[in-house]
Amino acid sequence: MNQEKLWNKYYILTLLVNTLHAFSFYMIATILSKYLVGIGTTVTMAGFIVGLVSLTSLVCRPFSGVMADRLNNVTLLKWSTVLMGIGLLGFTITTEIPLLIFFRIINGVGFALAGTCQIALASHYIPKTRMGEGIGYFGLGMVIGSAVAPGIGLAIAESVGMRVTFLISAVMVAGEFVILMFLHEEKKKTVEKIRIHLRDIVCVEALPFTLVAGSYSFINGIIASYLVLYADEVGVGGVSVYFTVCAVVLFIVRPFSGKLMDKKGIRVAVVPGLILTACSMFILGVSRTLPLILLTGVIRSLGQGAAQPALQAGCINEVGIDRSGVATSTYYLGGDIFQGIGPMIGGFIVEAIAGAAGYTAIFAICGIFQLCALGYFVFVTGRKKAEKKQAAGSEMA
Repeated sequence: MNQEKLWNKYYILTLLVNTLHAFSFYMIATILSKYLVGIGTTVTMAGFIVGLVSLTSLVCRPFSGVMADRLNNVTLLKWSTVLMGIGLLGFTITTEIPLLIFFRIINGVGFALAGTCQIALASHYIPKTRMGEGIGYFGLGMVIGSAVAPGIGLAIAESVGMRVTFLISAVMVAGEFVILMFLHEEKKKTVEKIRIHLRDIVCVEALPFTLVAGSYSFINGIIASYLVLYADEVGVGGVSVYFTVCAVVLFIVRPFSGKLMDKKGIRVAVVPGLILTACSMFILGVSRTLPLILLTGVIRSLGQGAAQPALQAGCINEVGIDRSGVATSTYYLGGDIFQGIGPMIGGFIVEAIAGAAGYTAIFAICGIFQLCALGYFVFVTGRKKAEKKQAAGSEMA
């Protein structure tokens, strides 16, 4: 395999696996609550069951990283597809709440394992000099899936039923398994010790980039939870198109931001990205028309599309391919935590400050959070640059 060739067959196959994975997951994301309520569960229980994937992912994510580094990623991904398939098929054969909870947890374990192992596996097929570009393209599967698959899932459910939608989603997971059979089993270094240390679960070297990326996850949680409520408060209709606009912009920007990072360094991609996103949140808080809200979505997605792939690639570059699994799981773990914290803080503020002012306040806090992340990122990368310069000087002496 040409080490400088990004579009090799193995990388393309991992892209296909990632895209099928995204479609399988997001196809049922919009119908699951409706399905559960339709079979007799309460709205509260439906919300709990739906949220179990995130909770399970949060618990499993650190261990998925050490597994990805020590075991074979292709084999792990095959097992993840089996678990996800069992979870999806389970929803077609039972309406008992305890069993539904069990199958949702099984699905969540497979989802957490797949997310980490896909990136870890792909990093083996991406040339180190093109890591930013490769990670940028790799994320497009999730972007397309989140934008397109919910509508497809809803259309299928309305035309032929929700159980058929679960079956089709399971077939997509089976397609992942078939593709994985064509991927070679990469060799791992022999693990002499079975004992797991903290550094095997949390990648300390990746934490600075993870914390900065967490500011985006915080905002994503706020937007997903409160944008529609904010639009209702200020009397703006049709705001759902905001998410489509964001997905389109992310699709366009992500590959270019990766190339920019590879050629010019991580700062060139991340610093403008953080500034753009901060500005978008400040403007969103005072927006009272749909065009202006959509404009903030464009600006935010430009910033997020530029910064996030660079930060994720930076985590992997910081530790190398051999520890790409724990670096990836640390990155995702930070995202899970910040995305969960965001709506909690936002809910407290909206309850404390009535009316549109409450939403303006939480969007402003998001902007301030981004500026704090910017200051931290500049400080950390500046210190790393100084340390490398000092080390190079010592070697020459």
